[in-house]
Amino acid sequence: MRREYALVVDVETAGGFGSPLVYDLGVAVVARTSGEIVESLSLIIADVFVGMPEAMQSAYYAEKIPQYRDGLRNGTFRMVKYWTAWRMVRALVERYNIRRVYAYNARFDRNALNNTMRVLTEGKYHNFFPRGIEICCIWHMACQTILSQKRYRKNAHANNLVSDFGNIRTSAEAAYGYIINDPNYSEPHTGLADVEIETEILHKVIRQHKRVDESPRWNCWKIPQKEVA
Repeated sequence: MRREYALVVDVETAGGFGSPLVYDLGVAVVARTSGEIVESLSLIIADVFVGMPEAMQSAYYAEKIPQYRDGLRNGTFRMVKYWTAWRMVRALVERYNIRRVYAYNARFDRNALNNTMRVLTEGKYHNFFPRGIEICCIWHMACQTILSQKRYRKNAHANNLVSDFGNIRTSAEAAYGYIINDPNYSEPHTGLADVEIETEILHKVIRQHKRVDESPRWNCWKIPQKEVA
């Protein structure tokens, strides 16, 4: 049987949630059933990281800019123009016959990539991924499976993974910490490093052998909010 490959992506952005601009793009080609990463990219987007210094200073993780500069010097990251990143991702899509793209909060990642495309091309291009690609949300999938299990809900309450409003947390950080049995786990919040943990979550979900809705859903965090016995 021919292996099915998917892309897992994660972005870090400047510019706020209303108009996010991607400065860090992590991409991995993943064997969907085994979770094996067969090829990856860790790209810093020069148009934003260098070309928009004011936006970068207000980036949510602006304090990590020195870390990125160190990573560029030692080869952890590669700096490219956005158009080059687009071509590199398209090449992976074609090489591995990709039909599905996964991200933990797929609505945000898709919208950020599309918004950056629109801004940098002055509205000439609008879609980062080719037409026909299915955008799938690991967050929504996890909320229907591992994060709705009684064991996870009890674990969340026991480890104070609960919001001020009493809702159990459903972030990638919380989900991965649960998988590795580390309630104090802290997500790296750099593109490719986050892709790697999100791939682990995806693989854990797939191993549940449960039919789930993979489509992006902004309020999927509501699914696991059940009373803990």
